[in-house]
Amino acid sequence: MSEDVTLEVGDSAYPGRLNTAEEPSERGILVVPGAGHGPFGDVFLRFSRAAAEEGHHVARFETWMSPDDLENKTDEDFRTELEAGVDFLRSRGCSTVTVVAKSFGGRVALEHLPKDVDRLVLWAPAVLAEDAENVPDEAWEHLPSVTPGEFDVDVPTRIFQGDDDNIPVDSAERIAEGLPEGELVVLPDEDHSFLRDHKRVIEETMAFLPE
Repeated sequence: MSEDVTLEVGDSAYPGRLNTAEEPSERGILVVPGAGHGPFGDVFLRFSRAAAEEGHHVARFETWMSPDDLENKTDEDFRTELEAGVDFLRSRGCSTVTVVAKSFGGRVALEHLPKDVDRLVLWAPAVLAEDAENVPDEAWEHLPSVTPGEFDVDVPTRIFQGDDDNIPVDSAERIAEGLPEGELVVLPDEDHSFLRDHKRVIEETMAFLPE
């Protein structure tokens, strides 16, 4: 089942969708999309439906709709929006909350993860480890470089990275190694879309979620 919902953050209100489990559940998932697409189609829709079928409540909100929206947001905006999304799921009775974030959303989650999140899943986070090797020049031009270990994330974290992405596996591995409970899953022949083998993406993500 799904319903249209709204996320209120200060004076702003953002449209969203909530996929709910058929049976009562205390497990929640907040899905955070990338910069160039919303959270309502593609792998986000497939994952949300599958997770709800397995007993999770899954919330997705369109807190940015264009590149201009992103440029106008501050770090404080990203932080409060993530916190509001987690609070929304808590208000729906979720005692555990996992954040699943893709690409730019993964970068936001790494930098601004709320303290009361239980687990973190990153689908090809849009950051580069500063000491990564075999990075295409165009990737350095468009993605920020970070120091592995600089993120204040201390929850179990699983990073998924396709080996046919312009974000190299080496970078994702270094990011994972810099997290206290980080691990990397390499997706053979997968690009940045996560649609070539979406079934594996979903299955591997589901296996990491709390039961």
